[in-house]
Amino acid sequence: MVKTDITINFLSLKNCMGFDIVGAAIAFVLQTADRMVSAFIDQKSTKENKRNLPVTVQEVRQDQRVRQAEIDYYNRREAREKELLQIQELRFKADMQIAAAKAEREEKALQLKQEELEDKRKLSALYLDLMREKTTQNIQLRQKEIQAIFDQQKWPGVLSRDEAQRIFIDEQRKPRLLMLVPPPDISEEFPISFRDSLNKEIRNQLKIFIEKYYPLQGALCPVEFYGKYFERSVFDAEVKQLETILSAIPTAIIYTDVTDHEVYFNVRFWGLQEPVSLSFEPWNWEAVKKQLEEAGTDDIQSFRAIRQTIVILHKLLTAFLADWYYLNINPNYEPQLFSIESEIPLEWKATILEKLTSIRQEYTEIYNHELKLLADSQSKKAQIWRCINTLSAHTNPINSVTISSDGRTLASGSADNTIKIWNLQNGEILATLNGHSNAVRSVAFSSDGLILASGSNDNTVKLWYSRTGTTFTGHSDNVTSVAFSPDGKTLASGGGDNKIKIWNLNTNELIYTLSEHENCVMSVVFSLNGQLLISSSVDNTIKVWNLQTGLAIHTLKEHSESVKGVAISPDGKILASGSNDKTIKIWNLPHGNVIHTFSDHTNTITSVAFSPDGKTLASASGDSTIKVWHLGTKELINTLSGHSSHIHSVAFSPDGKTIVSGSQDKTIKIWRCD
Repeated sequence: MVKTDITINFLSLKNCMGFDIVGAAIAFVLQTADRMVSAFIDQKSTKENKRNLPVTVQEVRQDQRVRQAEIDYYNRREAREKELLQIQELRFKADMQIAAAKAEREEKALQLKQEELEDKRKLSALYLDLMREKTTQNIQLRQKEIQAIFDQQKWPGVLSRDEAQRIFIDEQRKPRLLMLVPPPDISEEFPISFRDSLNKEIRNQLKIFIEKYYPLQGALCPVEFYGKYFERSVFDAEVKQLETILSAIPTAIIYTDVTDHEVYFNVRFWGLQEPVSLSFEPWNWEAVKKQLEEAGTDDIQSFRAIRQTIVILHKLLTAFLADWYYLNINPNYEPQLFSIESEIPLEWKATILEKLTSIRQEYTEIYNHELKLLADSQSKKAQIWRCINTLSAHTNPINSVTISSDGRTLASGSADNTIKIWNLQNGEILATLNGHSNAVRSVAFSSDGLILASGSNDNTVKLWYSRTGTTFTGHSDNVTSVAFSPDGKTLASGGGDNKIKIWNLNTNELIYTLSEHENCVMSVVFSLNGQLLISSSVDNTIKVWNLQTGLAIHTLKEHSESVKGVAISPDGKILASGSNDKTIKIWNLPHGNVIHTFSDHTNTITSVAFSPDGKTLASASGDSTIKVWHLGTKELINTLSGHSSHIHSVAFSPDGKTIVSGSQDKTIKIWRCD
């Protein structure tokens, strides 16, 4: 009977004696909705700076139980989608099928969809349980502080010690959002019947609304409603006192003031990141009442319509706050506001629905992408890298290794002044290149594999294969690094003279010299389009150069010691750097900001290399290990041990199944992924 009355009251607002009160309040509702959206939803998401999953979700997803559950869910979902695809393909042949077989497939499709819903429900329950664990820890940490507050003489708060303790105990048993809605502070100029009715209608209708859409015993979005507990209205100072006591409990407070002509709505919310406090522009109820009276509505009916409007606005605020909270802790959550039809006018919730839909779609895309990365990381962890060959023909440490684009040939540069060319498949020496008079520091193949370049401590750059006999002599100190442009028309060399030289390979002439580094240049690499050059140096910096102007457009200074090696991802968007500070930094190349730092090595990072698919990074270190990192999940997935001394260089084969490393121990190791 109560629910029927609510529906009748809501529908009556649409046409109260010929006057549309829903339409009359729309301007206020839209303004309120815009304020809520701008306050709660980060507006800084752009094409360049994409939104991430909520911080709370990211924290919960670090738990190993969640990670394993998500991997299992993803694998089951992939299997279901393949099966559903097969069923869909068979539907196209329905005219050739007997009815029984078709019905069986339809039943199987329904079963798979139900399994998907059940899997999501279990994951959602796990997210909520971990939030309960987190809240419990926060309560325990604040227990002494809370007790001290209550022990103060004449504590003036509206929440008693016993009631607070009950909330803490209940929250530790079952996670929920606490929804506090004290009676509105109503001007005494109103008839007593209006004041009494409004208090009861807000309390009772909101209770029914929450029990229907956000039941406390539900598994997806439990909300505990506190309405009857409050015997009087609360004010800003008391709301702050409540936050002091309940700061460990996710809580929303809606409190209102009703004057002789306006209604003021206030919201305070905490439990995610930073608390949010909102005071909305007032709704002029008196103006609406006059319009109602002009339309022929009597005084009793007008006040009833005003009260019902205030109640529905409370429902809208409650639904948004609850949906926003659960959307921020459960990536599979579907806002209840989507399915609330009869109790909140569509015109009132349209703006919020539009924004929640957009945010949920973004979160879903990010979440699905991260699930895929997580499952991929797990599969790569299951891969075993083993050393299948050790090459030991050099008589001094190996400074550099590189693999040709066809994956057949390996070149190595050594402190024995030679370059050796190897058959990567069987480890046989194909050639030994002599010509340098000092240690070979760097070797690199052109993209077509027709030219090999080398840089040496004899201050020269030499070209081999189709260009054997070409020597560049512009450096005044050791040549530490060489790199070809993607089109093979340009070569860059970096040296101990703090300079980078750009060479035209068609004319064998020096194009220009880049000279902004303050110490030895250790590594150079071209961007994917060949328009940028990235260099690292002993001066602790990385520079990004515009090769059309010859000027540095970024100087990256996050490393605290020499930067030994840099590499660019296959898509050209990510830069990796390794340093003497024992860290690897992953950078957003277009913007020059650090995305992540890996710090598991115990010695200098000497070399870094991306896998051809861009999903993993290999790093070589003075700690004699190679580590393989998953760039999606930021996890260490493999550590390769076998060298007996510093590893100076590491490279991936074009198919990503082989890693080659060169070491101070005078050997080259070939690692293969099973």
